Parts: sequence; C-alpha cells; structure tokens
Amino acid sequence: MRIFLFPWPIDKEEYVEAISDLQNAGHEIVYWVSVFGELDKLRPKFPNTIFHDHLEAGFCKPAIGLESVWEPPPADLIKQLYKVESLILTMMNKRFDWMCVDERKHLYYQFLGYWSQILKKYQPDFIIFPGVPHTVYDYLVYELAKLWNIKTLIFENTVVTDRLLFIADFRKGSEALQMALLKNKNQKFTLNDLEQDLQEYYYMQTDADCDATPPYLKDNRRYFRLDKVLKRKILDGLRDFSIFRKTLRYIFKKLFRNIQKEYKKIQKKPDWTKKFVYFPLHFQPESAISPHGDIFADQILAIETLSAALPEDWVVFVKEHPVQWFHFGVNFTSSKYRNYYKKIAEIPNVNVVPIETDTYQLINKSQAVATITGTAIWEAFFREKPAMFFGYPWYQDCPCIFRVNDIESCRLALTQIIQGYKPSKQEVINFLKSLEEATVQGYFEEYGKRGSKLSLKESTQNFVRIILEEIQNLRYNS
Repeated sequence: MRIFLFPWPIDKEEYVEAISDLQNAGHEIVYWVSVFGELDKLRPKFPNTIFHDHLEAGFCKPAIGLESVWEPPPADLIKQLYKVESLILTMMNKRFDWMCVDERKHLYYQFLGYWSQILKKYQPDFIIFPGVPHTVYDYLVYELAKLWNIKTLIFENTVVTDRLLFIADFRKGSEALQMALLKNKNQKFTLNDLEQDLQEYYYMQTDADCDATPPYLKDNRRYFRLDKVLKRKILDGLRDFSIFRKTLRYIFKKLFRNIQKEYKKIQKKPDWTKKFVYFPLHFQPESAISPHGDIFADQILAIETLSAALPEDWVVFVKEHPVQWFHFGVNFTSSKYRNYYKKIAEIPNVNVVPIETDTYQLINKSQAVATITGTAIWEAFFREKPAMFFGYPWYQDCPCIFRVNDIESCRLALTQIIQGYKPSKQEVINFLKSLEEATVQGYFEEYGKRGSKLSLKESTQNFVRIILEEIQNLRYNS
C-alpha cells in the first residue's frame, strides 16, 4: 500500500518507529507531512519518502523539489468542491484572518491546484490523519480523497481518558461504535463491567466533589494567567523593542471599543425562574467548529434556528467560551467580529449571560443543553440532562442525544424534552461500554498522555495495529 501521512508527529522516536513498522510490513511511505527539524536522521530510514513541513504546507508552500507540480485547478473540480470551498474559507480564519474573501478564494485555488496534482501524481492507496483534518491543506486532501475514493483513516479524540475512535469519515462516525451500540442495545451493564479508566471517568463526571474541568481548559487557564501573560509580553516587547508601541495599542483598545466591552454591554444575569436552553459558544477558529460544525460554523445560525423552535415561555442563555478571550484578549476577529454579540442578543428570546457564570450551574438548572459539537453536551449527558447538537461531534452516534439541523428537528426534540425525556444512568453506562469496545487507547497530544497509563511505545503500537487491520480490511473489501 502507498501511504500518505497528514501530519504524523516525529518529536519522539516512538512515532518514527511506528512508521518504520508499517514500512517493514511492506507498505510504502510516499508522502509525510510533519513539523520537521533536521531530516538527516529520517532520510536514511525513508529514502523514497517526500517530506513536507507542516507549517510550510499550511501556508501553501510546496514540498522541496515539487515547486513545478502546481497547476491551476480546472473549473469542473472547483464546482465539485463548492461546499468544501465554503467551509475552508471559514477555516482560514485561523491563519489568514487578515485576508479578504477574494484573496482567500484565490489562495484556496492555489491549495487545490497543488494537492490535486500531488494526489494524481503519487496515487496514494491510504491516507492517515492523527486527528480530524482542519488546517486547510489537510482538510482539502481529505475531501479530495473522498471525491476520488481514496481510503482515509482518522484517529479522532474523545474527551474520555486516552480513548480514540478510528474512523474513515467524521460525518458518518465510527462504524465500530455503531456496531457496538447495536450489539449492546438491550444490555444492562453495571459500572463494574467497565474497564477501570472508564469507571474512574464516570465518577469524575458525576461526583459533585470532583473537578470535571476538561484538561485543555486547565492548560489554557494556567498558560494565560495574568502574571504569565505579562511576563511573556514584556520579554517579547523588550527583545524586539516593540514594548512601547504594544502598550499604547493595548491601552487604546481598553479605553475604546473592544470585544469584551461589547459583550459586557449586552450581558444579563440569568433569570433562574425561566425555563431555558443553555447554549455555550465555541472557541473560534478551531476544529470543533470547522469542519465539525459544517454549515453551523456560523454559530449565530444555530442560535436563530433554536430560537425559532422554542416553546413560547422558554429562552436561550448564551455564554462565551472563556478560551476565546484567553487567546484573543480584547481583539475582534473574523470569527467574532464587531457587533457579533449584539446580533446574538437581538435574536428573540435569547439572553447573553456573563462569561463568569458557572457552566455546571447552567447545565444543571437548564431544561436542555444545545451546542454545535461542544463538551457541554457530553457533560449534560452524564448529568442526565437532555441535549441537542448541530454538527458532527465524536459522540454523534449516542442514541440519547438529539441531532438537530433545522427548526423542525429542534421542535421535535424539544417536544420530547417537554414530555419528560432525559437520558438515564443505565444509558450512560451502556454507551461507555460500547465506547470501550470501539476505541483504541493512545495519544498524540500531551493532555491525552496525562490521562493515560500507557507508555508512548504501547500507544504507538496500538496505532500500528489498527492501521494494519484497516489496510487488511481494505484489501479484503477490494
């Protein structure tokens, strides 16, 4: 099999050994994207592999020696990928926030011209992604692979310890999980039937004395502590002599219009006597909203849809994600632009609540939780609270959470909620058991490692096993 890797890490020897194992099993590593430093150690092991730096690929720079591969994409291909183009234009908010729409479109055509030619020239049989692709170039490769029937394998993070789903299509979800759910549909598992890590995870989510804050949020709070931020900014400003300019610019933004001022101007303390749906906003730009959110990368569209479906005496409480301001401070962005919060507050029966309002209090006091693909849905599920999602989250196959995408589906879900529907403890345990059977344990990120009892060697061996099994399944189906 001819394999492409997008982007497989090399920062630890175990990751490199895993790819060597694939090569030793008779597979050809044709194209490898990663964050490369020195390639001297890699080239002797993979003499026929094309190496492409992840950061350069992200800015549409070709791999070394392949500068002449690019051709303008044909009109027919552009038309086949109109939906992909639309989503990628929102994905560009991450690295190309300063570009206007026309400039982004032209850059997209450059990406398309290069990667369509690369796939045609090197004819991969199998493309492996260590996470759901979301950095423009890798997402485009993923969509081209779907268009041209090239096999893809994605290791998708769950928030459950070190467990990852292995999937071919993030919109269709995990076939292994779907099969496990079908098999276990009428079972009545107990907590003792779960493996130890899942038992501990269950207690962490359901015990009021446990801190269930997601690891990534803890990391952000530590990294963006005021004293640490000031220290970094002062040191950076002294290094490049920009400290005075940056200080004056920050004071100007604080004194005049900024995104935090706009939010606080329209926020209202929650009225706990009202029946409400809690809608936490996503941090943007990020994978959870694009591509996972699909058309609902526009979160305001989802809130408008939910508002139009509400019973007469209900409201929506919307709260910003704290990481949004950690990363962008007082700045407006292409994702959260001027009057963004004002537009939300003007939607009928929608209130924007203070960002410091406790999310677990909002979940517990709500009639339901709704979001695009967020962790709040998962947290509501453990608290036996009804929930609705608009996008394609990893938990999309859970039969106890409502998938919605228009006014009618929201109304149907809310009708069942009004009639008393809520997930049960038994359904939570059953889903965890199915998840146990359908996932592989391992990690690519540091926060995944912290929740794992596996060594990195064991983790990468698990990945190799799954990859080889999926290749074997591909051969069998062919």
